[in-house]
Amino acid sequence: MRRGLVLALAALVFAAGLAACGGGGSDTSAATAAAESEADAEILRGVLARQLGVVAAYPQAMIILDARTLALLRKFRAQEGEHADAVVKELRGLGESAEAEPEAIEAGKLKTRRDRLRFVYEMESATIALELTAIANLSSAGARSTLAATVGNQAEHLAILRRLLGAKPLATIPEAFETGTTPAPAP
Repeated sequence: MRRGLVLALAALVFAAGLAACGGGGSDTSAATAAAESEADAEILRGVLARQLGVVAAYPQAMIILDARTLALLRKFRAQEGEHADAVVKELRGLGESAEAEPEAIEAGKLKTRRDRLRFVYEMESATIALELTAIANLSSAGARSTLAATVGNQAEHLAILRRLLGAKPLATIPEAFETGTTPAPAP
C-alpha cells in the first residue's frame, strides 16, 4: 500500500513538473491564436466591405435591361448577399466584430447594355482577385473554405457574363484558373 502511495505521489510530482515546464507555451500559443484571429478578422472585414459594396452597386447596372438579363443580375446580386452573410458568420465564429462599411463602387456612365454588363464583369473580377488574396493570407481553414466557395460562384458569374458580352462558348472559360484578371471580351 505504501509502495502504491509513493508511486502515485511520484507520478503526481512528475506530472506537475511537466505541466510547469509547458506553462509559458500555452500562454504563447493562446496569444498567437488571438493574433491570428484578429488578423483574419481584419482581412475578412475588408472582404465583407467589398461584398457589401458589390451588393449596393448592382442596381447601377440593373437599369434598362431585358427581363432575362435583369433576372440574372438579380440572382447574382442575391448570391453576393449570401456571400456577405457567410463572411459575417465566419467573423462571428472567430469571436470578432462583423461590422464593415460597404466599399463605394461607382459605375460611371452606363449608357448601353454592354456598358452595364462590362461594369458587373469588372466588379466581379475585382472581387475575385481580392478574395484570392485574402485566402492566401488567412489562417482560419473555415474562412479560407468559405472564400474559396464564393470565388467559385463568382467564376461562374464571369463565365455567364462573358457569354452575354459576346464570347463564343469556348472563350467563356479562357483559363484553367479564374484569378479575376481576364479582361472582358471585346465587342
